[in-house]
Amino acid sequence: MMTTEDEGLAELKDKMSTAISILHWELADMLGHVSVRTPDRKHLLLRFLRAPIDPSIPEDDVLTFDYDGNWVSGRREPGRADTKAKGPGLELYFHTYPYKAREDVGAVIHVHPMMVVALTATGKKICAFQHRQKFGKGVPVTPWLWGSSAEDAERATKAMGESCAVIIEGHGAIVTGKTLEEACINTVQLERAAKMIMLAGSLGEVKPVPDAAVERFQSIVEPSRSGPKRPVAEWRFYETMIKRGERWRVL
Repeated sequence: MMTTEDEGLAELKDKMSTAISILHWELADMLGHVSVRTPDRKHLLLRFLRAPIDPSIPEDDVLTFDYDGNWVSGRREPGRADTKAKGPGLELYFHTYPYKAREDVGAVIHVHPMMVVALTATGKKICAFQHRQKFGKGVPVTPWLWGSSAEDAERATKAMGESCAVIIEGHGAIVTGKTLEEACINTVQLERAAKMIMLAGSLGEVKPVPDAAVERFQSIVEPSRSGPKRPVAEWRFYETMIKRGERWRVL
């Protein structure tokens, strides 16, 4: 019989699979990874977006680490990423540092969103646009960093501050959330905001949603969306589609 802890871990692993499916479809990125705190908050679980090269390792294999980056369990790529988890291909520090810096971070996603990186390459930034009011104060941007360096991860985390994300020039983004659902949807919205800004910019001057409108929106909507167990509406939409074996249109 499964314990409550086992059930919690199984639920998290199932959500990781859903998040990866959403990110595959929305970002077409195979090189990122998704992590989430364990229910007891003593460790983090991590999965790659890409399938393992070794066919003997299950695609849904999950790695477990402590917050210092020490490997606890999981079979993924034993020659590169599990022995003390300091291999250059993992960018593990991009996950551990946000958890150590902020108690409110329950999940971390590191990906390489094409439109986000392209937008910042022009010197432009993400702003509040359509219903992406979460980015009303902008998303911090940092010069190019590499996640296998603790120093680089520390810089990225400091640059993120209290934002839900930080963009690394010429590289990608680190996106957080209180829950895995929230981190996943924040990542999707970040890329969509970049797409919309680039599309609007090709037609004329981009006019962000005014600060007053963003504040008004947040004062009305955000309180009703509080609570760590409340499913994110967009997540539920994607989750339902995935379970049906259906796909949605991506701009």
